[in-house]
Amino acid sequence: MDIRKIGSIHRGGLCALIASAMAFGAFPDTTITVESVVQRWPWNNKVDITYLVDGGQDVAAQPAKYRKIVFTTVIDGKTYTIDGVHDVGASANTGRHTVTWTAPAGVKCANCTMSAAVYSADAPSGDDYMVIDLDSTNSATSVSFEGLLATQADSNSRYNSDDSYKTNRMVLRKIPVGTYTVGDNYSGSGAMGTKTTDRPFYAGVFPVTQYQYEKIVGSNPSGCKTQKTGNTVNLRPVENVSWYTLRRPEGNTDDFAPTTAIPQVAEANTGNFFQRLMYITGNRFSFDLPTEVMAEIAIRAGNAGTFYWSGWDDTDASHYVISNNDFGNMTGAVGLKKPNAWGLYDVCGNVYEWCLDDDSASYAKNAGTFIPAWNSSTKRRHRGGASWDAYSSSQSGNFRAGIRGSAAPSGSDSHRGFRVFWIVD
Repeated sequence: MDIRKIGSIHRGGLCALIASAMAFGAFPDTTITVESVVQRWPWNNKVDITYLVDGGQDVAAQPAKYRKIVFTTVIDGKTYTIDGVHDVGASANTGRHTVTWTAPAGVKCANCTMSAAVYSADAPSGDDYMVIDLDSTNSATSVSFEGLLATQADSNSRYNSDDSYKTNRMVLRKIPVGTYTVGDNYSGSGAMGTKTTDRPFYAGVFPVTQYQYEKIVGSNPSGCKTQKTGNTVNLRPVENVSWYTLRRPEGNTDDFAPTTAIPQVAEANTGNFFQRLMYITGNRFSFDLPTEVMAEIAIRAGNAGTFYWSGWDDTDASHYVISNNDFGNMTGAVGLKKPNAWGLYDVCGNVYEWCLDDDSASYAKNAGTFIPAWNSSTKRRHRGGASWDAYSSSQSGNFRAGIRGSAAPSGSDSHRGFRVFWIVD
């Protein structure tokens, strides 16, 4: 291993920088150079690591030779190992990358050194996907990050063809920073606009299923439990869950504004769905419902049209939308229809999905991207077009990407479910 000091820079808070390169094990031609290690200013526990990979992972050419990167640093005599799969989602592809390490509270990374090594991995490295192991007994390894396969279609098949990602595991897709169309010009209303995100976020590839909800909470409130051939009950979206049930802490009877963060719990099997999910992952990630702008960005996947696919057509829409024509007036198992361009399934036409916002905002484009609208309203927004009970060419407007509705936060029925989101901080 060759380590050499390349000096120091001052960008906010940080640090003497160390460059290092290492060839390791099965990948002697792969080198990693750590170019900078910068702790954010004002001093906090976020440390940005920029590194260069040469001769790295090529998913298309070498699908059986996945790689991961492990960083090591010594601070005040203590060694910290930063796993590129479980901690930071570090890509091993050739090129320059930056990841953010959340250091332990109070740790100062000034004048720290950083080395890196490459190891074999079971999945492509990167941060395109977050996978949560709901069976894990080790919160430090309960979350792993994975990169895209050679194509988006390959990744879609990876997660949709394996039911474990709908039962014992949960998978979220990274939504990159960008400027996105939101709003609705249906019937000439002319309300289209754009929103620019300043940080990425993750959206569940599937709505939370009945199996996942029961595994986390211990009960299944869903109404659509009638067995149908080709429509497995446990793989259908959970429904009959209220906004309060999902977010409001146990024993709390106030309105619990959507701008209020869900508090963490310190014991297993306590609290609401999101509190329990956060606990499984060591309270490292603030999972929650999305704002309605986040939800629409995820639904559209970059599409600026009225629908998230090319346009309304009975035949075309039937490939994307679960409807009452499919299984006789009930929800459908997730993943039975085509995904959107980011590999998200069932973003329209299976269940409505709860959002954080109340219904006070005049339109989605006027609401904050990451800050929900809140004006002491008694209702909460939901997105996702129509639910399973509406489908025909005469109802095409029900499935447009910009449609929004609302319901009482205490209300629940077989038409409303939810999807897990996480904003990268």
